[in-house]
Formats: sequence, C-alpha cells, structure tokens
Amino acid sequence: MAERETSGPIEVGRGGALRATQSLAFLVGVGLCLVLSFGLALGMLEGTVDSPTLGPGERINPNEAPVASLTRLPQIGTARARAIVAYRDRAGTQPGRTPVFSKAEDLQQIKGIGSAIVEDLRPWLQFDDPPPDGNEPPAR
Repeated sequence: MAERETSGPIEVGRGGALRATQSLAFLVGVGLCLVLSFGLALGMLEGTVDSPTLGPGERINPNEAPVASLTRLPQIGTARARAIVAYRDRAGTQPGRTPVFSKAEDLQQIKGIGSAIVEDLRPWLQFDDPPPDGNEPPAR
C-alpha cells in the first residue's frame, strides 16, 4: 500500500487533492453568487430611485391620484404615497372647496417630504384651478 504524504492540514494524495479542489470550487461559487446578488440588489435600488415611470408630458394630480399612481413619482415610495393620501383624506377634499394641495410646496406638509423632494416632483405634478370666488366667470 502506498503511503500518503502530509504537509500541513491538507493531505497530499489523490483523495486529499480532490477534496481541496472541490472545497476551493465551492468557495469560489459561493463568492460569485454573493457578488452577483449584491450587484443585482444595487441595480434594482438605483432604478427605482432615479427614474420616474411617467411618460413625457404626463402629470399626476396629488389631490386625486391613488397610491399606485403617486408611487410613480420620483422619490415617492409606497410609504410617502400612503401618507399623501391619508393627509388628503383627513383634510377632506370636497367639491366646491379649495383642494388640499394647490401648489407643489403644499406637499411639504407631509412628513418626509422637504424642499429638495418638492423640486424633483414639480415637473411631474398637476393641480386643479381653485374654484371661482363668484367675481370671475367660470373657465370654459
């Protein structure tokens, strides 16, 4: 029977070399999977933060839009969209009354929306005209 040489923790022989190669291949595979997963996760995050899914010229009215539409705005995720709708519902938009949001700055009343976010949202927002006060003829 042939004797196996040992030098350090890894056996030098047919079985030991095979196990060492398999271990190395396993570690390389796991490392590659981790790197790819991390890269995909970052790519998905970057895509949702930087690019709105609105078409050119398309605008959203925060006085009427549901949560799903509001999340299409840049920097507005599900939590902020729900906060906008909840605030709007508490303030009670009713026909004949001034809308809750009449300009982009009104969105700063929502926790988590500051002036920088308002500036990013401005090109994507549309607001209703305020109702006539009785001194002006209605718009046609």
